[in-house]
Amino acid sequence: MYDISILKKHLASPKQVAVVMHARPDGDALGTSLALALFLRAQGHFVHVIAPTGYPTFLSWLPGIDTVIVAAHYTQEALLAQIKDVDLLFCVDFSAASRLDESAYILDQSDAFKVIVDHHTEPESFADLLLWDPKAAASAEVLFQIFEALDQKDKITPPVATCLYAGLVTDTSSFKNPNTRPITHRIAADLIEYGVDTFRVQRLIYGNQPLNRLHFFGFAVSQRLVVLSALHVAYFVIQKEDYKRYDLKSGDTEGLVDYGLSLKGISLAAVLKEKDELVYLSLRSVGDVPANLIAKKYFNGGGHKNAAGGISHLSLTETVDRFEKILQDLHPQFNF
Repeated sequence: MYDISILKKHLASPKQVAVVMHARPDGDALGTSLALALFLRAQGHFVHVIAPTGYPTFLSWLPGIDTVIVAAHYTQEALLAQIKDVDLLFCVDFSAASRLDESAYILDQSDAFKVIVDHHTEPESFADLLLWDPKAAASAEVLFQIFEALDQKDKITPPVATCLYAGLVTDTSSFKNPNTRPITHRIAADLIEYGVDTFRVQRLIYGNQPLNRLHFFGFAVSQRLVVLSALHVAYFVIQKEDYKRYDLKSGDTEGLVDYGLSLKGISLAAVLKEKDELVYLSLRSVGDVPANLIAKKYFNGGGHKNAAGGISHLSLTETVDRFEKILQDLHPQFNF
């Protein structure tokens, strides 16, 4: 699957390692990064784990989460000083520098040997080693197969397995998404044998939300949902004031887009979020509707065929208008 000999060589002796995930990390980015960090530390490596921005509170139980450095809380100079002696830099769950937002300088200013561990399409060429599988359901799936290729599956501890399982669960929506393959279930079964309490993981991810988040979802469904029945599209428009009103934290809108996609007759759903002078878009689709192509061509983003994201530098109102116009133009071509 991979030319793993290069990685074996670099891990043959203790190294200074940085594990970097993408901005606004989800369960796969966090889970896979923490699994890799826990695994490497157990082999004698010194590991920094870096998130460009904060992470969702519903993932704050993950093993090793207390070691995560949030780059946004540091000056550029201070963060670079912490990782100046890094030998290996793992880029987890992203393969485009733009996914780091303002923290992209980490890639530019580090001389470390760079390794991508990812499953997104069209990776950029900034890394020295690409451990990548676009057919994988999650980066957690890729990392598990890396451990397998290293002949070190027996080194997977219950905390490592728990982090990997969290990555699988979140990126497949509990194994419901079409990216779920037979191997995904086989890996999940292996992780259970390595000590994962599946009920606990599912409960902590999906059954542990704060009341304000539930109130927000009710508000969003009743007040912020737009349905374009003729286009088979549904989308939510989340304003800055909504974040303040419901005291939303990073990740609190996660899963909202699925409510739009759950509607009868809807083939494409989106959430447009006004935040930090930008508008962030999350797209989900079914069948042959290419969410990734829409995100890449029109919103400086990308992702998978049925799950993608992007950004807009226009105002929220202008972005909504442009989004609807794009969908109207594309509708005859893709027959939403």
